[in-house]
Amino acid sequence: MREGEGPRSRPPTAVGRVAGGSDPAQGATLGSAGLLGLPLVDDRRALAGLTLVVLGLPLDGPVGMAPAVRRASRRYADWVPALGGAVRAADYGDVETVRDDPAVAFMQAHERLADVVAAGGAPLVIGGDALVTVPVLQVLSGKLRGRLGVVAFTPFYDVAQDPLYAAGSRWARALELGIVAPTGLVLVGGRAAPPDTPARRTLDALGAAAFSLSDVTRDGMQAVAQEALELAAAGTEAVYLSVDLSVLAGVGDPVGLEVRELVAGVSTVSTALLAAADICGPAAAADGDGPTVAARVAAEIVAGVADRLT
Repeated sequence: MREGEGPRSRPPTAVGRVAGGSDPAQGATLGSAGLLGLPLVDDRRALAGLTLVVLGLPLDGPVGMAPAVRRASRRYADWVPALGGAVRAADYGDVETVRDDPAVAFMQAHERLADVVAAGGAPLVIGGDALVTVPVLQVLSGKLRGRLGVVAFTPFYDVAQDPLYAAGSRWARALELGIVAPTGLVLVGGRAAPPDTPARRTLDALGAAAFSLSDVTRDGMQAVAQEALELAAAGTEAVYLSVDLSVLAGVGDPVGLEVRELVAGVSTVSTALLAAADICGPAAAADGDGPTVAARVAAEIVAGVADRLT
C-alpha cells in the first residue's frame, strides 16, 4: 500500500456473530460493540477457531483507553475485510488488572492471554503503557516451538535492565525469554537523540537492528518496513508487531513519524504471519486524537491478517 492510502478496500464485515464464521459455540456473544464492529465475547469457549482476538489490557496506562479506541473504530468498521473462510475474529473485552502490583497484574494478563493463545488465536492487544508487550511475549514463549521475530514501531530503545516492570526494559525482558533472538529484534522510528547513544550501542552489540527517523526520511517507510520485516522473519516461526504511538510527531517531541508513514509501515509488516500484535503508548490515551489513531492502526492490522489468509 502506498503511503497515505486507506486500508485495503473490501466489503463491510457482517457483525452480530463471530466475523467470518458462524455463531460462536456455547454463547457468550454480547453483540457488535467490539473493536471495528467485531462481536464482543466474554466466554473463552467462544474463542475456539478464531484467527484473531482483540483484548484490552490497561497495564500501567489509561483504564478507559481500550473502550475509547473501540468507539473511535466505528468509523473504520466498513473498511474491515469480509472475514470469510478460515479468518474469524472477535473482541474478548478488557482484562481487569490491579494498579499497584505489577506482578499480580501480569498474572491477571497471563490468564486472559492464555485463553486466546490456547484457542489458537493471535492476540491483538490494545494497551496503555508499552509494558504490555512483556506479558504477551511471556505467554507466547510457552506456546511457540520456534523463534519469534519482533518489529516494533517505537521512538525508544528500551533495553535497560531495570526496573523489572517498566516499558524501558521491555526488550531486555523479551530477550531473556529466549524466544526472541537479538538478530530478530527490529526497532523502527527511533529519534536517535544524543541520550539514546548508550542504548543504541547496546543494540548494535547484541546484533539487533534499529532504523531511525533519518533512515525513514532517506529511504521511505515502505522500503524500511520491508527490510525490517525480512530481518525479523528470517529463521523465525512468526512475527510479533508492536506499535507504540509515541513514535508519532507531536507526542512528547515535535519530531517523529507522520500518521501516514506509520500506517504504511504497519500495512507492510501486517502481511507477515503474526503471532500477536499490540498498540500502546500515551497517544492511545482516552482523549484527543489518540483513540482515532489507534483505531486506524488496528484496522490496518486486521486488514493485513485477513489479506494474508484469503
